[in-house]
Amino acid sequence: MERRLKSVIEPDLPNKIILISGPRQTGKTTLSRSFNPQAVYLDYDDSDDRFIIQKRAWDPSAPLIVFDELHKMPEWKRWLKGIY
Repeated sequence: MERRLKSVIEPDLPNKIILISGPRQTGKTTLSRSFNPQAVYLDYDDSDDRFIIQKRAWDPSAPLIVFDELHKMPEWKRWLKGIY
């Protein structure tokens, strides 16, 4: 099922940080994963992914990086601004 927001968000992906928020269980992760099958998906709730996020050890040539549950990371806004 194609999400209505996908066509609104997709044009901004190459040039902007996109933050998707909303209530639990509404499809935010599904939407995020639908943009590019080669995207790197990292979930802060997963300990292996958390290590990759903290060390900034993801593939820098990835066409898209999705950080899920990043709001649980202390100082996440500052961190995200710094890597961008």
